[in-house]
Amino acid sequence: MRMRSSLLFDEDLESPLRTAGVRTAADLLALGDAAEPRRYVGPVELTLADGARRFYLKRYRYAGWRESRGLLGRGTLWGMPPELREFRNLALLRAHGIPAVRPVAACAVWRHGRLVAHALLTEAVEEATDLQARLDTPGDPLLTSAESRRALMRGLGAALRRMHGLPFVHRDLRARNVLVRRKAGVPAFWLLDCRRGGARGEAAADLAALDRDLKGVLSRGDRYAALQAYLGAAGGAKPLVTRIAARRATLPPPRKH
Repeated sequence: MRMRSSLLFDEDLESPLRTAGVRTAADLLALGDAAEPRRYVGPVELTLADGARRFYLKRYRYAGWRESRGLLGRGTLWGMPPELREFRNLALLRAHGIPAVRPVAACAVWRHGRLVAHALLTEAVEEATDLQARLDTPGDPLLTSAESRRALMRGLGAALRRMHGLPFVHRDLRARNVLVRRKAGVPAFWLLDCRRGGARGEAAADLAALDRDLKGVLSRGDRYAALQAYLGAAGGAKPLVTRIAARRATLPPPRKH
């Protein structure tokens, strides 16, 4: 069978990962729960030179053309596989100072042009929870502290302004795709799941998708703090608010965990 593979590494972690046994695409695909051979999304632990390190793995396998047909143009026959694309997108965001989870390795395997497997390994962010889970949790410290909420919203708005200025549109900017950690009352955040992202797309669609999840949980003032930070010195919030509202109206209701 004619097979080929591609393997990407974070250059600073390539040597430690190879020493830990992740040398080939097959090694990366072997990580995770063996009881879930086709799909595994969850934590893994690897022993590097400095000790045990936690990572997060997304790994997918496709048994035949029927399973792979949804990836036509996204790794099957042509195009970049989603997990390779996400590796490159996360690295791009981080290179421009935009908070995103750290991609450490990714791979894809093809057989006769069909994508049969792909995976992405990212560095785990300890004590972080996705924003949607926090929004769904009554009494979450992030929600009960007005100072933390406003700091998070301002930080998100400023980061999205820089991201869209690259230009880069996330295209799946939901609350569940923002990791948040709060330490000593100070929130920090990281973007993730940007496999669909790129230079093409509508920036207002990103803002509308995130605002859809925030609306009804955070106050208008909290959400407006993000908008002000996004606009910066440019001002002119009203036209953007109108575009966000119009775009948000076309989206389905947010899904709960």
